[in-house]
Amino acid sequence: MAVLASCQQKGKSNGQDAGAASAGAASSDNWNDVRDTVPMPVFLISRMPYLEMHYWTNVEEPVKEGDDDDEYFASYHAAWERQEAFRRHASQYTHVLTNYSDFRIKFFDEVLKDPDGNTPSIGQLHGRDQIPSLCARYKLVEPVEEENESVGIVAVTDSYLQTRRQLSLTSEYEEGEEMGPLPDSIVTKLEKRYGMKASRSLWYHTINNRYIQGCVQFEGEYKDAPADQWGTKRCLALEVIADSSEVYAHEVLGYYVSENEYGWNVDDDGIYINIYIHTAFEGPHGLEFCYSRSAPESLAVGIAYLRDGKYELDQYDIYQYMIDEEIPLWKTDIAELKKLYYEAAAEEGKDVVLSKYAHCFFDLDNEWVWMRDKDDQHGGIFLRKDGHFKFVGLETPQVKPMEMNRDYKVYYLYFADPKDNMIVRTRVLAFKDGEQIEEFSALKVEGVYTECRMNGKAISPAAGKAYLDNLPEPEEITAYFTDIDAE
Repeated sequence: MAVLASCQQKGKSNGQDAGAASAGAASSDNWNDVRDTVPMPVFLISRMPYLEMHYWTNVEEPVKEGDDDDEYFASYHAAWERQEAFRRHASQYTHVLTNYSDFRIKFFDEVLKDPDGNTPSIGQLHGRDQIPSLCARYKLVEPVEEENESVGIVAVTDSYLQTRRQLSLTSEYEEGEEMGPLPDSIVTKLEKRYGMKASRSLWYHTINNRYIQGCVQFEGEYKDAPADQWGTKRCLALEVIADSSEVYAHEVLGYYVSENEYGWNVDDDGIYINIYIHTAFEGPHGLEFCYSRSAPESLAVGIAYLRDGKYELDQYDIYQYMIDEEIPLWKTDIAELKKLYYEAAAEEGKDVVLSKYAHCFFDLDNEWVWMRDKDDQHGGIFLRKDGHFKFVGLETPQVKPMEMNRDYKVYYLYFADPKDNMIVRTRVLAFKDGEQIEEFSALKVEGVYTECRMNGKAISPAAGKAYLDNLPEPEEITAYFTDIDAE
């Protein structure tokens, strides 16, 4: 997967206090060996009616180029191998779990191409369901009621459940409340171990009424951080598991510039963002926690292991959150819009070449598109409802669309000839919740209204003038156009 440029770094694991065992740390190096015996959990993104396992790299095996960095290529190829291991077993994933529920799922298909026949986005989480991602898709075997808050994001196979015991997770905070700190005995032990002062700690879960899970963030620079060739300074946070008097910690290194400038993720304001454990299991070799870490611009997923005195985080990869994206227009959409335009424009539009489009946000709940020619003289405005576009209004050299809004509940599109014309034709369309509720038209000759109609019926010129006088002031439409050829 293409990863987000992030300050997050995987650190080494720190074992128990002196005298504890330290061999046999969990590692992603044995991913394929373990996974081909018992497929490990994966993480699904809900985009109903589908649950999607988003891929983190292309499905084609990467080929090393002559000047590729060996270490980088090895890492990239390992990510592809991990993804391929999942794809081999995709149909075996039949459960999606939360801490308190188990939903049955079935493999549906893979999304390998977007509607234009290109590879969909890789490693990105889109806020708009219209934007496809390279992924495998699943469906729930039984429909879930809408009020059900979550169907979980952890997907497992029957063989995984048969070889593990799921453990209970108890949250140590109420929804909407701040988390409390870890017990003083745990924080004090870690301060002594690292010779640093903790600035904050969080107690997130109690696992199986036994293990305490949380995090600790230390003040200042971590002087004992592994050195690199650039002399990078580091700050330190710990993911923590405590079992009675034993305390296990996984180091997470951030970047330290000064006492006022440090952090682990983009835009984290110097606050370490801890992992969230979705499900916990006791496995053949120790404890396994399926986790995610949601930072301001990214989502990391993986499995944490507590084995042989080591607490390790095996991060699968990082997804990038995509914010404020345009709704895509595919080739079929553009063809449909052009057809609607030429039908509406008739003779006047026969020689017009529509060459660009823009999304217009007259309201935030519906999809509006404005198409124009290269000279901004001809065009049309369209609204998509129930998956299909409808033509709304025509732009000509004389008639330019404008918008009006009333309390963000009723919004208007205003089409009129230039006001200094002897004859001025005005057309106003009013919409609410994406539905047209009014259509007004008027003809004004030498400053006097002569014909006015509302929803196809004639009204008096006085009533027409009063309607127009009561409307909000027309404003230019804000639009940023994309050239169709650039697509």
